[in-house]
Amino acid sequence: MHLDLATLSLLGALQALLLAPLLLVATRAYAGVARTSLRIWGVVLLLQALGWVLASLRGQVSDWFSIVLANGVLIASFAETTRALRLLLGVPQRRALLAAIGLAIWLGVGWFGLVQPDYRMRVYVAALMVACYSALLFWPLRHALRPGGSVAQRVMMLVILSAAVAWGLRLHELFTGPAPPGLLVATPGNLVNVIYGAIEPVFASIAFLLMYNETAQADLRRLARTDPLTGTLNRLALDEEARRLFDQGGGAPGLAVLMLDADHFKAINDRHGHAGGDRVLASLARGIGARLRPGDVFGRVGGEEFVVLLPRTNLAAAIALAEDLRAHVAALPLQLDGQAQTITVSIGVALREAADADADTLIRRADRTLYEAKRAGRNRVAAPPRTA
Repeated sequence: MHLDLATLSLLGALQALLLAPLLLVATRAYAGVARTSLRIWGVVLLLQALGWVLASLRGQVSDWFSIVLANGVLIASFAETTRALRLLLGVPQRRALLAAIGLAIWLGVGWFGLVQPDYRMRVYVAALMVACYSALLFWPLRHALRPGGSVAQRVMMLVILSAAVAWGLRLHELFTGPAPPGLLVATPGNLVNVIYGAIEPVFASIAFLLMYNETAQADLRRLARTDPLTGTLNRLALDEEARRLFDQGGGAPGLAVLMLDADHFKAINDRHGHAGGDRVLASLARGIGARLRPGDVFGRVGGEEFVVLLPRTNLAAAIALAEDLRAHVAALPLQLDGQAQTITVSIGVALREAADADADTLIRRADRTLYEAKRAGRNRVAAPPRTA
């Protein structure tokens, strides 16, 4: 059966052209990085469609259009593919590097397409481009190969590896035999490349959307556990972390809890409004977070109250950290409405005891100790008696 490669190229262009508007319209429902990455991917599909249409006209229009312009558009689509995926992965986009690679490859293709026509060299230059862009994608995707890694990212790696295999077959054909006069001549290597190019927009788009869905789900989980004002854990997340740490066992040393409350916070709200109070709470959270140790868990339980969970901490270490936090907060340089503002905190300390039934029991005891600090005059740390 004879397969017309120009027709296959047009079919690939049609698929990309149909997918592009769907993704571009879908971006209206998103914002931020998600919207930007989806829009870039929509543009990628449009560029691929245009590139394959121009390539399919080889021999019917000027080589400037079917070789130089067609390859330039496809090179731009490769660069934008890499940028969209790196953006979605949360790594630097390297736009200058992507543009430099694309320009160098395009000039090489143009030289061996018009000035010194050489199909074999054009393929080698294009293969170099694929290798460069693939490397810039594989490096941030490598974490997916670890146990429990992202399934969506593994699917994208499979798409990229498939492209590498297709290009490998094409290069092997050039190394081992005479060079065909062009891409649309139906040699085995060309056939594999054109077929893959026709179906690649669909599979790559599926992998991209799977990656986007994983990212969106992770963002939703993070937002569900984050206090929007301070950026710390919210009460739900704190409860989950407290149960997790409690269930791991007290050990020696065990689990300590600090309950912190901003002193006279109502007066700050009354004088500077809720916006001023919110700025104070955000600054307070940053100040506290800066003094904690790796592994400590910090969050806001509501209003002006915060909780710090201290795993593997004895009572003496918990009290020392509480005193450090109290002094650090009192020295924070705060400005509200152009005026210096001082804020202090009262802190209650509790240490897990054998009689504690669950994490809630421990946190409630820390809360009772906090109110002892309040009754004693505020701006102080209250703790249970130390055992000998």
